[in-house]
Amino acid sequence: GTNPTPTGYYVTAQGLSGYTLKTELYNIIKDHNAQGYSAIWNFYDSSARDQYFENDNSILDMYSEKPNGSDSYNYTAVSDQCGNYSGEGGCYNREHSFPKSWFGGTIEPMNSDVHHIYATDGYVNSKRSNFPFGEVASASFTSTNGSKLGSAASSLNYSGTVFEPIDEFKGDFARAYFYMATRYENVIGAWQTKTTSSNAVLNGSSNQVFESWVVAMLLNWHNSDPVSQMELDRNQAAFEFQGNRNPYIDHPEFVEMIW
Repeated sequence: GTNPTPTGYYVTAQGLSGYTLKTELYNIIKDHNAQGYSAIWNFYDSSARDQYFENDNSILDMYSEKPNGSDSYNYTAVSDQCGNYSGEGGCYNREHSFPKSWFGGTIEPMNSDVHHIYATDGYVNSKRSNFPFGEVASASFTSTNGSKLGSAASSLNYSGTVFEPIDEFKGDFARAYFYMATRYENVIGAWQTKTTSSNAVLNGSSNQVFESWVVAMLLNWHNSDPVSQMELDRNQAAFEFQGNRNPYIDHPEFVEMIW
C-alpha cells in the first residue's frame, strides 16, 4: 500500500524553490538518528525483501534482480549476508551507492545512512568499487541482470570507467544521490578532493553539488524511472529506522525545482 508522508513534514518548504528549497529540505532531514553500520543487516532483514518482482521474500538485490524474469540466484535474509564470495551468488553485503571513500571512509552518519546503502551481491559490489555511476559504451564486466562496468558512453560527456545499473533502478539511485546532496549539504563541498572518482562526480559546491554531466544524467534517470512502490516502502522503513525521509521520493517534483 501507500505510505503517506507524516502531516506537516515538509510544511516549512512550501513556496520555496531552487537552492533555498534544498537548504530547507536539509534543515528538515538533518540530524537523523544514526543506527550504526552493523544495524543495517537488521534493516535489510526487515525491509529489503522482494515483494515486488518474484515476491518470494528473498533479499532484493538491485545488481542481480531481473524485473522481467527469474533471477539467476536468490539470497535468503541473514543466512546469506557476507560472508565469502568468489563470484556472483556468493553472498549479499552493504553497498554504499554513494561510495564511502568519497566522504572519507567509515565516517558517521554517512557510513550507516540506509537511504543510500543497498543490499547487493558482494562480488558485483566489489566490481563497482567506487567508480561513478554512468552509462557504459563498452562493458568489461556485466552482472547476471545486466548491470555493467566499463568505459563511459561519449554521450555522457565524461570519459572514464563507470558503473551502470539496470534501467529499473536508475531513478532509485538518482534520488539517493539527490538525497545525499541535500542531507549532507553542510559538508559535501569538501568531498570532491577525497578520491579521483569523487572529483569526477562532485563539483566542490554545496548547492549544485554535482558536475554538470552528473546532473544531466541524474535528471534523465529520475525522469525515465519514476518513484516505485518499492521506493515508497523503503523510504517509510528508513524513516522508521533512522528518523528521516528522502524528500525526492515523497515529492519527485522537488528535483526539477532545485536542479
